[in-house]
Amino acid sequence: MSKRISYAFIFAFLIISLSAINTSAQNKKQISANKQAESLSDTIKLSSDPDFYAITLKKDIPVAEKIMKDLLPYKDSKTTGELMVMAAKKLLGNEYVAGTLEEGDSEDVRVYLSKTDCIIFVETCMNLALTVKKYGKDANFEKLCQMVRQSRYRDGQVRCYSDRIHYTTEWIRQGEKRGIVDDITLKCGGQVYDHPINFMTSHYKSYKHLKDAEVTKECCGNEKEMETCTMNQATKDYNVIAKVEKELNAQPYTYIPQDKIKANEKSIKSGDIIGYMSTTKGLDIAHVVIAYWRPDGKLGFIHASMGKMKVVVDEKTINDYANDSKGINGIKVIRVR
Repeated sequence: MSKRISYAFIFAFLIISLSAINTSAQNKKQISANKQAESLSDTIKLSSDPDFYAITLKKDIPVAEKIMKDLLPYKDSKTTGELMVMAAKKLLGNEYVAGTLEEGDSEDVRVYLSKTDCIIFVETCMNLALTVKKYGKDANFEKLCQMVRQSRYRDGQVRCYSDRIHYTTEWIRQGEKRGIVDDITLKCGGQVYDHPINFMTSHYKSYKHLKDAEVTKECCGNEKEMETCTMNQATKDYNVIAKVEKELNAQPYTYIPQDKIKANEKSIKSGDIIGYMSTTKGLDIAHVVIAYWRPDGKLGFIHASMGKMKVVVDEKTINDYANDSKGINGIKVIRVR
C-alpha cells in the first residue's frame, strides 16, 4: 500500500512539475509579447511640419527636453564639446541596441535616447548641444529632430536608404561643409592613410536594403535620371553608395597611428569626437566615442559600449583602447564648433 501511495505521489508530482514548467514557459512568452507590444505602442510619429516627421519613443521626448533644459544655463559659458559631455553623462546606463535605424521598410528619421549604438549616441549628444546653442530657451524635441535630420542625411533629404549617410567619413565631411565640425586629425599629429573605402558595395548582400541590387547594371547618370530609371530601389541605392565611396576615396584619408596617440593626446579636448580606425578592408571607422578628460587626469571617453551593452564612461583611456583592440590601428579627431 505504501508503494502504491509513493508511486501515485511521484506521478502526481511529475504532472504538477510539468504543468508548472509549461505555465512558466507560457508566462515568459506572454511577458515577451507584452514587452514587444509595449515597445510598439510606445513608438510614435512626431510631426514638426507637413513635410517632415520623426519616429521616436514617447518616453524619450521628456528625457531629451530635460537634458536641453539642464544645458541651457551653460549655453554661452561652455563650448559645444563641453555641453556634449554634460549630455553624455545624463545618458549613462542607457541600453546599447544595434540596428535601430534599420527598423521598418521605409527610410524614416528615428530619434532615440533610451536605446542607442555608438554613432547614434555621439550624434545625439552633439545635436542636443547644438540645438541648445542655436535655439536657446526655444530648444525642444522637434528642433532636435530637425538637427538630427540635417546631420544624418545627405543634404537633409530623407527619401530612401541611400540618402542616409552610412560611412562616418562622409558624416564628418558633410559636417565640415555645413560648418558644424572640423577634422583636426592632422593638427593633432596625424598623417595621410591609404585605406580605400568600399565595404558596403563589397558586402552588399549583408544589407537588407541592398541585397536585391542588380550590381551589373550601370549607374543612372544624375539625380533626375535616378528618379525615372527602371532599376529597382536596391540597385539605385547600391549605385548611389558606390558613387559616394568613389568620392570619399578621391580625397586624402587621415589618422593618428596607434603609436602616436599618447604623444599627441594633449591636443585633444573633452567633447571631441574620436573615431577608431578600422583595419578591415574597405571599412573606414570601427567605433565612435566622445573624448573625456577624467578627474584622474587621464584621457578617457564616454560611449555606447557593445561589450557592456550600455552607455558608460569606459575604464580604459583612448590610447589603451586603440592599442588593446583588435581591428583598430589609430584614431581620427573631430571637433564640434
